Amino acid sequence: MKDLHQTPFPDITDLREWDLTLLKRYKPIFKKPVKTCSLCNLGPCKPSNETLGKCGIDEDAFKARYALLDAVIGASGHTSHARRLLTDLIKRFGRETNIDMGKEVRINTPIITLITGIEPKTIADTDDVIAYIENQLVHLLSSVSFGAEAVAIDFVSKTLHTGMLDNLAMEVCDIIQISAMNMPKGSSGGLINFGIETIDKNKFVVLIIGHNSVVGHDMAHLLKDKGIEHKFEICGLCCSAIDGSRHSHTHNFKIIGNQSMQTEVVKTGIADVVVLDTQCIRADIVETALHAGSIVITTAEESVMGIDDISDFTVDDMIDFLLKNKKGFIQDKKKVPDVIIKIRVKGQGSRVKGQGSKIQNSKFYLRIGRGPIRDSEIRSVAPSIIMGEIPGVVGIFGCPEERQGYGETETGRMGDKESPIPRFPDSPIHNLAEEFLKRGYIVSTGGCASIDVAKGDIFKKTSDLFDSGNLTNLGSCVSASHLIGACIKIANIMSHRNINGNYEEIADYIINRVGAVIILWGAFTQKAFATALGAARLGIPTIFGPIGKKYGLHLVGSSKEQVVMDARIGDEIRTSLSPENLLCSAETIEQAFALATKLAIRANDTAAGRKIKLKNYIELYKKANTNLPPDIHLFIRTNYDIPQDFDDEIQRHLTTTNWQPSYIPDPTFLKRMKRGEVCR
Repeated sequence: MKDLHQTPFPDITDLREWDLTLLKRYKPIFKKPVKTCSLCNLGPCKPSNETLGKCGIDEDAFKARYALLDAVIGASGHTSHARRLLTDLIKRFGRETNIDMGKEVRINTPIITLITGIEPKTIADTDDVIAYIENQLVHLLSSVSFGAEAVAIDFVSKTLHTGMLDNLAMEVCDIIQISAMNMPKGSSGGLINFGIETIDKNKFVVLIIGHNSVVGHDMAHLLKDKGIEHKFEICGLCCSAIDGSRHSHTHNFKIIGNQSMQTEVVKTGIADVVVLDTQCIRADIVETALHAGSIVITTAEESVMGIDDISDFTVDDMIDFLLKNKKGFIQDKKKVPDVIIKIRVKGQGSRVKGQGSKIQNSKFYLRIGRGPIRDSEIRSVAPSIIMGEIPGVVGIFGCPEERQGYGETETGRMGDKESPIPRFPDSPIHNLAEEFLKRGYIVSTGGCASIDVAKGDIFKKTSDLFDSGNLTNLGSCVSASHLIGACIKIANIMSHRNINGNYEEIADYIINRVGAVIILWGAFTQKAFATALGAARLGIPTIFGPIGKKYGLHLVGSSKEQVVMDARIGDEIRTSLSPENLLCSAETIEQAFALATKLAIRANDTAAGRKIKLKNYIELYKKANTNLPPDIHLFIRTNYDIPQDFDDEIQRHLTTTNWQPSYIPDPTFLKRMKRGEVCR
């Protein structure tokens, strides 16, 4: 076998050996409910266990190919966002804008450095990183085509590679916008009140939907420069809203809610102008906005939405066209704020919003997205995470379900689709966050999920310090990269592992030592799927909610035990498979509770840490079941691991199994050492 080596800018097969190591332990299960293949003109056909497809492909490979296609679509979304954002930021702030994550952050770009081996100093330095991702995605998409890849295991390896690229693109997105627009750098700007009832409908209301934060930034700056910010309400849904609130020059940007609320919010007619960027935009939102009386401006080449291109018009002609036709596509985002201001003047101010008066009062609090996890925070918590004394790190991300259930409306009805009053939905992930916080986990969230978690005053009850029992809002959906980056930092800061292009060793460290779990409850986008794949390749398990069970790939433990190398002595030993799965789903919140606690277990836990984790696992499992978890014996290495509260019950259970005591190993999956050679 080859020696451990760095793999900067890895090609699509450079990390294949690591993937195969994972896939020996975690069986790929293809969940996408698709039976007919139409990816070439030989079809459509139905590959099955009995019949090959017309191109010769078998059923598993056919389904694995669809998983790869979904992953490429998702990663392309974040990569396109990174490319457009970089272009916009360079135009506004210059190529030499320094990458700056704050004084307490030494490792500015953990994912970029891990994968590419470089440490970009300016935002322009990330151009090469984005170009690398774009190049890789072309080759991966080519692998989906007729006559290319044909075997399931290699489709899965390429799918994991795609997820890694997605994580890389997310980090690029957030670090360049944080640096250029001076967003919070490891510390939030405090709490903000949010919800549709915070909007002053008597002002001229601009509603921004999408992901690129540049329009909101430019709009707020122009209004402030002209001294007319008091005449406008700038608000948003989805990630544009979250990032708008992160701009240091203003916290007057209002967040209405998450992307699942688009239809209800736009139907109210509260917006004088709706600005659409790209991603997470409903296909029917233009017609909905026009029907409500709003003017619609699209600003992204990826999302023109069938609207006439007025990009080459003069500003005055743009205004006349929009007042007459109510919709237009403007490619240059920098012109949009000026156009909107003049629409207000020429259109004689805010129109009367009849339905807006029916909005009831219920206020929620969200902590402003803080960005990266500071190195100083990692230094403080890393030993407790590695030993298991902090029972785990839980990241809650993804897209809330549309029609998840709304609160009571004026009519007293629940979930009334016709109601003009969008109310914040009952939130399963709010309950998840509360439960894990009570039990001392570190909980981080971002994107639309952070808005859903924030129902009530949960953010008021904890600080934004990345520590046990605290809830941190990292930012928009691309901020999930900071949680992944924190796991990489733990390996570097806690154990001095080199991260420069050293993907396999760091992934091996994380899967065996860092008790982090991601939950994508209600997630349904290809972007969320790609993000989960990247986390899984790095050793961070992800739990999908009920909708995510249809994602095209799950990675489930193929046995109850695994063989690992003990890095202290170089011998192979058998231990419980921890984490048990890398990609899996839960049907209910109760299942997710127990599953997350179990997936936070690591082979390297100390006895004290394992006691805490098993106590949580047992208690949360018993919320839906009366008995002990039937697999509890697999995670008990010695009697010192047994939680005191359940000692008698567990001892009785152990007598019914073939349980034998073992010891705590220093585990590694990398069998590239000579006997007796100790891994750093």
